[in-house]
Amino acid sequence: MTAKSFLILPALLILSGCETLQTPQQRQQTQARQQAATRMADEQLHRLKGQVESIEMENARLAQELQQLRSDVRALNQQYGQVNSSMRSLEAQRSRDKQDVVDQVSKRVGSLIKKQTATAPRRSSGREHIVESGHTLSAIASAYGTTVKAIKQANKLKSDQIYVGQKLFIPE
Repeated sequence: MTAKSFLILPALLILSGCETLQTPQQRQQTQARQQAATRMADEQLHRLKGQVESIEMENARLAQELQQLRSDVRALNQQYGQVNSSMRSLEAQRSRDKQDVVDQVSKRVGSLIKKQTATAPRRSSGREHIVESGHTLSAIASAYGTTVKAIKQANKLKSDQIYVGQKLFIPE
């Protein structure tokens, strides 16, 4: 029973009044009013039942939608886990590939250094000279008491051209 029903019942009692004091016409009017009030209460009850049914259907739809959303979240969590696992796997593979490249480059540089060392002329004793602006081979040779030819042979130079910052081995 709703709050409106509680208001209608006292109204019916007031409308009915005391039957002994009423005339037949008043009794008919009272009955008509009671019947109208009863019809209104029935209509209101019918509307309320419809609203309750509508709310229950909406609740069922929402519950079904919630269940679907939970299922979607579980599926997304699984996909996230798979992607995360793939990312870790790819990162590990990238690290291995990076280490392989570093190892290959190190091996290649090592073999080039060995090869260069094997083909480089054995230097006896001497000094290292860093070429500065204005230096020439003849000036350097003169400064160290050697010849241009000796400096060119020691450094495998094909011409007399040298550049600033170049390191030259000066044999004794």
